[in-house]
Amino acid sequence: MGLFDFFGGKKKKEEEAALLQEQQENERRLERIQELKDKHSALGWPSPVRINPVKVAGQEDVVLEDPLTEERKEEIGEMLYDDELSTDAIRFLSMQELLFLLTAQETFQKEEPFPNFEVNHRKIYNEILGRVRDAKMLYVLYDFATGYPFLDHGYINIYSSEEYAQNAVKVFEKQFRRLVVRPCKADNEAESAKDRRSFFDYLYYLGVEHFIVDNGYYRAHFKRGEIVAAPGDWGGATDNSPKNPALVFSMLDFLGEVRWPVKYEKRNEILAAKELRMARAAQAATYIVPMQHEGPVEITNDGRFKFTKDTKIRFPEIKSKDEKHFLPVFTDGLEFSKMFGKTEFKGAVFTFGDILKFVGEKDGIIINPGGQKIMIPRDRMAALQMAALSTQAAAAAGKKPAAKKLSETEAAIQSAMKGKGIAAKTSSDESAKMVELEDDAPMTEIPHDGDEVELTGGEPIDETSSEFAPEEE
Repeated sequence: MGLFDFFGGKKKKEEEAALLQEQQENERRLERIQELKDKHSALGWPSPVRINPVKVAGQEDVVLEDPLTEERKEEIGEMLYDDELSTDAIRFLSMQELLFLLTAQETFQKEEPFPNFEVNHRKIYNEILGRVRDAKMLYVLYDFATGYPFLDHGYINIYSSEEYAQNAVKVFEKQFRRLVVRPCKADNEAESAKDRRSFFDYLYYLGVEHFIVDNGYYRAHFKRGEIVAAPGDWGGATDNSPKNPALVFSMLDFLGEVRWPVKYEKRNEILAAKELRMARAAQAATYIVPMQHEGPVEITNDGRFKFTKDTKIRFPEIKSKDEKHFLPVFTDGLEFSKMFGKTEFKGAVFTFGDILKFVGEKDGIIINPGGQKIMIPRDRMAALQMAALSTQAAAAAGKKPAAKKLSETEAAIQSAMKGKGIAAKTSSDESAKMVELEDDAPMTEIPHDGDEVELTGGEPIDETSSEFAPEEE
C-alpha cells in the first residue's frame, strides 16, 4: 500500500465518520421536532376568538369567520418548526397568515417551548409591525359618541382591510356601540420632513399608546411607540407647546363610557373613577388659551405670557345652550388651530391655576370646544385646585393621608384606576390612597378569561349624566 493510499484511506474514513455524525444529529433533530409537533398538536391550530370580554345578556357570543382553512394552517404552520425562519418566505404571506403564525407560535410556546423562539418570533413580529407602519391606508374604528378613534379597554382597533373593519363594526353593534370605519393614511406624505407626520403621531396627542391589529380575526397588540417616537423624542428643534396626551385620553375614555347606553355591574363606580381621573388630569394640565392683548407682554420660551399692570387682555367666550358662558382652552396646538388657527387671537400658555384667576365672571372653562367639549364649572375648578394644593402641601410636609376603610364604591374606583379590569374588586384592607397612573397606562386592561363584562340592558340610563359631559350631539 502506497503512502497516498494510506492518507487517502484515512481521509475517506474521516469524511464517512463526519457524514455519519451529521446524519445522526439530523435524525435527532427531526425526532425532537416531531416530539414538539406531537405535544403542540394536542392543542390544535388556533382560531379567531371573541372581539373583547363584553357579553350581552341573552345573546350568544359572536366569533368572526376564520379567514384560513385548516389545510392552509397546516401548510404555513410548518414554518414554525424551522431552525431559522426565512424572512424571504414570510414576506409573501398575507397579514392574516402572519398574525396566525404569531398567534400559533405564542400559544404553542406556553405548552412546549420552541428551541429558537425569540429570534423567529421577532422576525414575524417585525414583519407585521413594518406592514402597519408602511401601509398606504389603515382602517380605523371611530366612535360616534366622541368623534375620535374608539377606545376599547384602553386600545384602539386598526384593520388591514376595510372588509374586516366593517365586520367588526357589526359585532360591536350588538354591544350597543355606534362605530364607523374611517380610512386613515398612515403617512401624510408631506415633502418636508418637518411637516411629515403619520397617523401614529396623531395618536400621541390623543394619549393612545396601545392598538390592536385586525381584532376579531387573528390579531396582535402593539404600542404606538414601536412605530414612531413621541414629539419630545424627535430631536432637532424643541417644541415646548403644551401637549396633554394623558388628559385627552382620559376625556375620550370618560366620554365613550358615559355615552355608552348600557347597564352592567359597577357601571356607576367605573364612571366615577374615569371622571375622577379626568378631573385630576385637567387640574394638572397646561393649556393654550386664545387671547388678544394691548401693551407690554413678555413671552417665555415655553409660550407663557407675563403681563404688567399696563397690559390689557381680552379672551373669547363660548355660550352654551343654557346661556352659560365658558372660556375656551385647548390641550394642544392641533385643537387650538381648529377654532383659532386663522383668527386674530393668539395662543398663550397658562396653567389651570392661572386660568382660575382670570376666568372672572364666566361660568367656567370648556376644554377643546372643537373636540371633546369638556366643561368644568368655575366652582368645581376652585375645588380641584384647592384639593391639588392641599395634596402638594401634605407631600411637602412629608405627611400621608390618614388610612381609612374603603367603602364598596371607593374600592371599585381604586380598582379601576389601578387598571385591574373593568369589573375587578379590591380588598378593603388595601391602601386608601389613590394611585397616580402613568401617562401611557390604559384605563382598564383587557380582562383575563372569566373577567367578563355582561351587559344587562341597551337603553340610555339617566344615572350616567355628568356635570363635565355636554349632551351628545
